[in-house]
Order: sequence, then C-alpha cells, then structure tokens
Amino acid sequence: MAIEKPLFMKILSRTDIKVRLSIPTKKKRCFLNFQNRHKVEFTVKDDNGKDWVFCCSIRKKKGYRKPVLSKGWLPFVRCWKLEIGDGVRVYRMMDKDGKEYYRIEVIKRRDSPLVRNHDAEEPSALAVASYGDVEEEAYEVGGEFLMNA
Repeated sequence: MAIEKPLFMKILSRTDIKVRLSIPTKKKRCFLNFQNRHKVEFTVKDDNGKDWVFCCSIRKKKGYRKPVLSKGWLPFVRCWKLEIGDGVRVYRMMDKDGKEYYRIEVIKRRDSPLVRNHDAEEPSALAVASYGDVEEEAYEVGGEFLMNA
C-alpha cells in the first residue's frame, strides 16, 4: 500500500492551459529540490499509469522565483483536454519499498463533460466548480473544494 502526501491542488487559469503551469507555493518554497539550479526535471504518474516528464523552473535572478512547469506540461494538458476551471492535484507517493514518486490527478469541473482520452479506461469522476480565469490555490475540506482568500 502506497503512502501519499498531497503537495498542491490548482484550479487552472488561461495561462496554465495555454503556456505553463504556475505552481502554488506556501512561503515561496517548492516541493522540489533545485540544488542551486534554476530547473529540474521530474516524472509524475497520471491516474492511467502513464508517466509524464515535466520540467520545473524558477527564474535565475533573485526576487520573483515562483516555480512553473513548462516542458511536458502542454502535451499533458492536450492529452487530458484540460480547460479553464479544471484542476490538478499533485501528490508525493511512497511505495511499500520506500521508493518515492509523484502522482498527478485530473479534476474536471462540474459543468465540463467527463473526458475520455486515448489512454484512459475511465475518466476522472471528481469535479470542481469553475472559478473562471482566476489563479488561486484551492484546498479540500470535507469533500468540497474551497479557494484561499
């Protein structure tokens, strides 16, 4: 049995589905270890068991160092037919042998039809209300998603 730790949940904005995913961070700390580099590649497994390689980067200059996913992100968006208001949730997983990996879950908004992509056996049945083109972090309380103020 794998142990999972939720890292972040994001309601997708126009920029997230057209350009890059801006990773919500608390206190500007990312869950990845950059080891004094400005970018790092990591692999995530989707709910269909497919591995995706994303490149996460931060600006080289000090100041605004918000992490973003670029390489690999847009093919993921196209495969899952993500739209504004859909969401993704990323987890850090640890299997029974102590090996760590990441998992990404797609959350379709309520008014969007469930997506059946070419790799999927079953689409995600979770739903999130649409918040338009707002880029904010969401969190789950009692099965409902709420936006941070």
